[in-house]
Order: sequence, then structure tokens, then C-alpha cells
Amino acid sequence: MLTLFIVSFLFTLAVPILKMTSDIMHQDIYIYQDEIGLYQMQLTLAVNEIISVDSYEISYNTEKNECHISLVNFNVISQPGYICFLKDVDNVYFYQHFGIIYIDYERDGKFYTYPIAYAQ
Repeated sequence: MLTLFIVSFLFTLAVPILKMTSDIMHQDIYIYQDEIGLYQMQLTLAVNEIISVDSYEISYNTEKNECHISLVNFNVISQPGYICFLKDVDNVYFYQHFGIIYIDYERDGKFYTYPIAYAQ
């Protein structure tokens, strides 16, 4: 009887912990990666001169050359070179509204919009 009581008590403690662990495991795996990638994109654009904002590309100048941020093979990257900001993106769209440059991107049927730079 004592064993049954102890097992049932431990079970009541374990159920909420297992539920919380299950919820954490089912969260969108890209949330934190996107935050880091978008922050890196913001920093890149903040320290360089933005030339133009096209629907599918942002052009900016570094000290050495002209670079472009665009969607290549389902990744939002900066070229030349290869700085990957966002991974596994289905579609991307850049636009400017009231002096702020935004990125809209789609992944797995969900749409996200973030401000990434101020227009100069």
C-alpha cells in the first residue's frame, strides 16, 4: 500500500514536468536562430551604406566592395562571400516604409515581418 502511494505521488509530480518538456520540444526550432540572424543582418546594415532596396534584394557598400542580401537556395545570405542570416526560408520580400526597411519572409506556410534597418 505504501509503495502504491509513493508511485502515485511521484506520478503526479512527473506529469507536469513531462508536459512542460513536451511543449518545449514542440516549439518552433527557428525562433532563436531567426532572432540571431536578423540581429546580425541589422548590425551588418547599420555599419554599412545601403545603396538600394529591391523587392528581392538589398544592396549595400562595405569598405571593400558592393554586397547583396537575397534569397539563395532557401537561405537569406549576403554575397559576395557567404554570410547566412536565415535558413530554410521559402520566400523573402524586402520593402521600405516610412524610412524603415522591412523583411517579410515565409517558412512552412507562416509569414514573418521584421524591421531590419533605417533608410539613409
